[in-house]
Amino acid sequence: MGSIAIIGAGNVGQAIAGHMSFKGHDVRIFDRWGRDLEPIKANDGIDMTGDVAGHGTPSVLTTDLGQAVSGAEVVIVAAPAFAHAYLSQELASVLAPDQLVLFQPGVLGSGVELARMFALADRRPCLIAETPTSLYTCRLRRPGHVYIGAIKHAVPLAAVPSADTPRALDILRTYFGDRYVPGEDTLTVGLNNCNPIYHVPPAVLNFKTVEDADRHPLHSLVTPRIAEVIDALDRERLALADALGVKAASFWDFLNTAYEVTEGSFVERIVQGYGRQGFPEPDSVKHRYFTEDIPFGLVTWSSLAAQIGLSLPLTDSFVALGTALCGQDFVAGGRTARTLGLLGSDVDGIRAAFVDGAV
Repeated sequence: MGSIAIIGAGNVGQAIAGHMSFKGHDVRIFDRWGRDLEPIKANDGIDMTGDVAGHGTPSVLTTDLGQAVSGAEVVIVAAPAFAHAYLSQELASVLAPDQLVLFQPGVLGSGVELARMFALADRRPCLIAETPTSLYTCRLRRPGHVYIGAIKHAVPLAAVPSADTPRALDILRTYFGDRYVPGEDTLTVGLNNCNPIYHVPPAVLNFKTVEDADRHPLHSLVTPRIAEVIDALDRERLALADALGVKAASFWDFLNTAYEVTEGSFVERIVQGYGRQGFPEPDSVKHRYFTEDIPFGLVTWSSLAAQIGLSLPLTDSFVALGTALCGQDFVAGGRTARTLGLLGSDVDGIRAAFVDGAV
């Protein structure tokens, strides 16, 4: 059995921690504030229903990051994207070179950001990897009780540098079998994250329903014209990927791969893919569709595009609209070429950071 530390006690963190401890691994959970740990303590662990049914009991619940990761073979960051910068700075000061950190899921640049923090701390980096989406489709039914709708059969993973990907996959096989599969590199993995494509347009263009907290299923808010906007936004992402030498799948190809949706209009395909889940739309401006998908999705795409002289007008429009609607400067607080140490970089410089780990 192995030893694994989970950073974050939300949906994904509790699903992984519950499942891994249920399987007999030594599991520690870190939560910065400790609020999400109290119900787990009261429940003497985590109850799971759905694709995994059982009860898992982590060995350590702590607000001390050093205690959580000390001696752990694998450290999984399952925290929101807006916490990655802080966590990367802290992790770079306590991790050893023989440990593996997995951003699960990451957003474009998570691995590069951690590698840069190691460099700034003048420390030898650990093994760093990331995925574009979570292996677990899950929701907390209530604290300490998580519903695991599915464990995906194949999620791409890439390391920084990409030459380390086979080593990361070999370590993770002990815990997750062969469900993680090789990704090309973290630039490819990051740019294949379609979350902002589907989440942001319906949320922004139906903003009254956000203010009214109607909680309609997001797919029900996608009209034929909004679906065209989703497609146009996706084409800007694909243009950025092409300019950076990355082969990225379209959002519609993603629906095919993830949910075997191949036919129908754009709206019909979205309903087929997401209708079975019925996840609700945002009910406040603090929802992750705004606080993650804009500053750590759209802003990052726009910032990298600006370094190579590529214009993303629709992407920039949604950033501006989101900033005005939410009353939060998503550019100032987001992940940009500056925060990644890539300000002024050309295509080769950006690729070197993501593919080769040159920071």
